[in-house]
Amino acid sequence: MSMYQISINYSIARILNTPLGSRVMRPEFGSEIHKLIDRKFDDKWRLDFTRFTASAIEKWEKRVSLERIEFTEVSNGVSYVLYFKEGITYEGIL
Repeated sequence: MSMYQISINYSIARILNTPLGSRVMRPEFGSEIHKLIDRKFDDKWRLDFTRFTASAIEKWEKRVSLERIEFTEVSNGVSYVLYFKEGITYEGIL
């Protein structure tokens, strides 16, 4: 993995793991995916996750463009893989 991809993955992790409104000096930074914790994994969940993720990444990480998201339900939550047009992927769990 190149330093460029490591930098992008770090940035995406920081964006997605920061609840919107939690930073005092920059309350508009972050995402709303934390709202999905403990919610039923269904089509609405997928839609909200996609919307929250796409808008946060589009706003805060200009180096990539989200292409698609794959979800897998696991015992401790939902695993997801973000695929970007630039050939970069990001994996996480919520």
